Amino acid sequence: MDAEQLLATTSEEFIFDDSFEAQPVTREQLPDYMLRWDQRSRELGGNNQRRITHHIRQDKGGIPTDWEWWELLDTSRQGAAIVLTGNEGVLLERITYFDR
Repeated sequence: MDAEQLLATTSEEFIFDDSFEAQPVTREQLPDYMLRWDQRSRELGGNNQRRITHHIRQDKGGIPTDWEWWELLDTSRQGAAIVLTGNEGVLLERITYFDR
């Protein structure tokens, strides 16, 4: 993971909201979060590879909003994500989980 490249895609106000985390993840906390995500993926038997099976984009007041259904390959973990992007980068990503 290239932390500088990852952070370059996010706005200063970026928030990542994952229900597995006690609090929303800020931009500064994102590199550490991604390491935790990778570890959780590997504990489930995956290798942190995802597939997006459905993707919808809508411009809402000049802010592209993306809805995606994602699957964590080689695991039963999947879910939905919403991503809001502004001129300064990704503003918000919120993910939910579905697991049988």
